[in-house]
Amino acid sequence: MLGKLLKYEIPSLGRKLVPLYAAWAATAVLMGLMIGPAQDKYPFMIVISALLYTGVTTAIFVMAIIMIIQRYRNSLLGDEAYFNMVLPVSASAHIANKLISALLWIVLTGIAAIVTTLIIGFFGSESYSIPNVWKYVSPYINNDMMLMIVETILISILGLVKTVLQIYTAITIGYQAKQHVTLASIGAYIGVLIFESLVGRVFMAIFPAMGKQGVQFSNFAEYQHFAIPSILIALFFSAIYFFICKTLLEKRLNLS
Repeated sequence: MLGKLLKYEIPSLGRKLVPLYAAWAATAVLMGLMIGPAQDKYPFMIVISALLYTGVTTAIFVMAIIMIIQRYRNSLLGDEAYFNMVLPVSASAHIANKLISALLWIVLTGIAAIVTTLIIGFFGSESYSIPNVWKYVSPYINNDMMLMIVETILISILGLVKTVLQIYTAITIGYQAKQHVTLASIGAYIGVLIFESLVGRVFMAIFPAMGKQGVQFSNFAEYQHFAIPSILIALFFSAIYFFICKTLLEKRLNLS
């Protein structure tokens, strides 16, 4: 059933985000074309194109976050909940559906950001082309570095999972209020942040490497003192937030 939910959920966000990605890519091409000839003669054009690209990038990230929040709220707590919550689907499957779709589109948005940056480099300056960038980076890549990169990606993904579930938890708690749901959700989010901060201090005391500034480590073994606790902490908070959302949707859902 989760697969069937995802077949509907993923395209529903894609229909709104894909056109934004196309506009993003077009803006990157425009900026790249301006950078080359304008470097010496028309420097103000670089500023204008950079502002345009920054505006589009910011707008797309904000829109993606808003759409993810709206999909969860409308589908499981708003008007659509009357239909969705009577389906023969568990609350866990509904939450997992929203979470997987949200993660997919957040990751795709991040990939689009990288691609558009590469597009700018490709059209704007040969020195920033992919082969030249790889030529500069490749000497620093070895087996330990690859493992650290994989772990960093895993930490980032789990961090996204925790953050999305954190937002879902705040919204679900906020909907327990009969009035001023938005304000209640904002207050709940602040409460969730305070809770995580307090619990995080306990983890920081147990794992001192978590507080290392700049996340700079001299070797692979030292990095594990940061990576492993980070993974465990993200899983810990994600499990708590998932359980809160599941419990409230099953036992305290208010559709009145």
